[in-house]
Amino acid sequence: MKHSLYLVYLRYVIISILAFSIISCASVSVNHIVPSNSHPAHLPERIYIESFEAPPLHFQVNRKGKDLMKLIENERTQLANDLLLRLNKRIAPTFLLLPGEAPPTGNFWLLKGSFEVVQEGSRILRAGIGLGLGKTKMETDVQLIDLSGNSKQSLLLKMKTTGGSGMAPGAAAAFTPIGPFVLSNALINAGGSVGGALGSGVSMDRRRTAREIVATISAYCVEKGLIPKKRGLHPKLLGKIPHFIIMN
Repeated sequence: MKHSLYLVYLRYVIISILAFSIISCASVSVNHIVPSNSHPAHLPERIYIESFEAPPLHFQVNRKGKDLMKLIENERTQLANDLLLRLNKRIAPTFLLLPGEAPPTGNFWLLKGSFEVVQEGSRILRAGIGLGLGKTKMETDVQLIDLSGNSKQSLLLKMKTTGGSGMAPGAAAAFTPIGPFVLSNALINAGGSVGGALGSGVSMDRRRTAREIVATISAYCVEKGLIPKKRGLHPKLLGKIPHFIIMN
């Protein structure tokens, strides 16, 4: 009897560990990080952000026409604002460029990029079942550029981000073998909280994307000796860790 109970308990533990492993994978990571051979002597006086390019074909969402264009413009604006707040706090004073405005020349950096994939998934599937069903996805291509040259912009760093949300179990998980571990969170998973399935989505992916972009720039600045290691951030890396990022 005791042996049988032990096996049941062990089964629950193993399934729980696997479930939480899946949940932990729901995030945004950085890959294809390529720093240039240049060595900035100091931080820029200002960083300028150019709103990311956002081709409508890259948005796989349940919107068309004016509603689609409104969503795209909102994502461009919100990502720029998310980046501005984080860069202001972590790196240097940051400003948004107006549409069509050319960045100035001087001891400045320019951050720009593009939305490569935006998939909004299904909130109903994320809330009801989860574990990847109805998940979202967001990918961006990003460049950090040095504007100190008199007539030529110089690439400092480029990267890609990828990830999404919706890997957490939904309300249906309460009726599976991992139910005892997630029953108390079933309503949260199906609800509109920050961590819930309905609360997840493109907006959460965007905030995570901004965080990882700034964390990668921060790690670059640490490697170049522009900011102290204790002030540096550690990006969540996908695959092989680039040699220029110090993780100690």
